[in-house]
Amino acid sequence: MNKNITKLLILVIILLIISFVAFYITKKRSAEIAANKPRVQIFELNETNVNKYELIFESEPIIVDGIIAVLPQIVEKINDIWKIISPLNASDYKVDQLEAFANVKNFNTLNIDMIITNLSEAKSFGLENPINEFTVWEGNKEYKIFVGNKTADEERYYVKYNDEYFSVESIYIEALKKTVDMLRDKEIFDSSVSLDSVKTVEIIAGDYTNFIRKVSRTNWIVENIGGETDLEKAFNDFSTLSLIKASAFVYDVPQRIERLFRIPDAIVSLYMQDNTKITYQLAYDMDNKIYAKPESGIIYEVDYSVYDAAMRGREYYIKREE
Repeated sequence: MNKNITKLLILVIILLIISFVAFYITKKRSAEIAANKPRVQIFELNETNVNKYELIFESEPIIVDGIIAVLPQIVEKINDIWKIISPLNASDYKVDQLEAFANVKNFNTLNIDMIITNLSEAKSFGLENPINEFTVWEGNKEYKIFVGNKTADEERYYVKYNDEYFSVESIYIEALKKTVDMLRDKEIFDSSVSLDSVKTVEIIAGDYTNFIRKVSRTNWIVENIGGETDLEKAFNDFSTLSLIKASAFVYDVPQRIERLFRIPDAIVSLYMQDNTKITYQLAYDMDNKIYAKPESGIIYEVDYSVYDAAMRGREYYIKREE
């Protein structure tokens, strides 16, 4: 009996040794494979730990004492909310949170086209005094790249990270170049509007008024047309007018544009499910742009489709026999 127990113990020990050796060999091979795996990215981030990034590029240079300078755009996550820290005149702007985080992902997809080891022509890279630099922080750890000239084929940029040189496809660098306007929230109201929260859209344009009402989640009618309403047309305009967003921002609003709103082309009111109302005005300018002015008084540029939806006559919504 004792001999059998001894044999069993020996067998268990042998199996443990074999398992340990197999584990060690597998781990070593995995490490060797990882070490020999071709490098794909300049660096790799834990995106959830990224708390700040700085963008310096040539889109909006300024002149300081006769020297071209570029203002850094710094975006920082404060209490889990992305905010624009620089330039200072943009610090009060509400930031599109998805857009801000998307740029973190852009930092994390700086794929390497080629690692450059022959530096005999390094002076042509444009990296001695680069205008473009992009920095991202993961906690206290800083990752900074400098971007120089384009390569001869105009499809890549020369990039420096620490003491390493790379060529990176232009698409990855251009994706990082987020202007303040790109990062700003395009919502024109104090809070966002969802389609489910709107029950009626009222449009006053010229000498007529249209009401597009939501009867159910799948049915919309135009007042005085009722069952003859073209459902698709009514739904499309109901959506367009309810989900209006800024397409561009207007700074230093000219008096010409201000005057347009003395007699706006259309006044749109959204009647909400909670019995509140949101109103905005629309105006067309001679520069072929459409401007919207909500109750805040701030003027935004909006897409032409919003103006189209507001200016339609009632007959447009009548269902046509095919």
